Amino acid sequence: MRDYFLRLATATLALGVGGGCLDDERTTSPTPRDVVTTAAPCVYFKDLAPFLPDTLEGFTVGSTGGSTGKYGDVSVSEAERTYTRGEDREVKVRIVDTTLGLKLGQAIREAAQKARGRAASDPTAPIQWKEAVGFVRYDAEEGMAEANLLVGERFVVAVTSRGFPSTVEVRRVARGIDLAGLARLQ
Repeated sequence: MRDYFLRLATATLALGVGGGCLDDERTTSPTPRDVVTTAAPCVYFKDLAPFLPDTLEGFTVGSTGGSTGKYGDVSVSEAERTYTRGEDREVKVRIVDTTLGLKLGQAIREAAQKARGRAASDPTAPIQWKEAVGFVRYDAEEGMAEANLLVGERFVVAVTSRGFPSTVEVRRVARGIDLAGLARLQ
């Protein structure tokens, strides 16, 4: 999972430390969680996980995972949960905090801006909610949809689906996430 994210970030952005993760300035003695966040100054993945939907109506909850780490100059913390409906339908929700946050946020904003003129009925119309901005894509040939959101000028929320005929499902799932709560996370 993190290898995929790092390849994607490397392919689309020049590596460099930017905003996104917290600068860790602890004044108390370190706990195991503090040691992890000192090495990678992001929100610890276990603090991201509560923002993943516990259930999705009509789906079976599959795997849940996450990690926090530092890979060279890049720090990444992510939590992901998979939901399935039968053998051919799946939804994944991933929440990411990274030192590449400013650059990823800028890329998400630019993609949403480029799609701004699309009608609300267009399945690839951008998301412009109070809590988030994002873009939506759909590959009809593969039956794959994705919504990538910037939340709180910091977190990237990616909702992907497989086996659905449009972007309706990724939009529905994204709308059901506590984006306002995630935006307040420090």
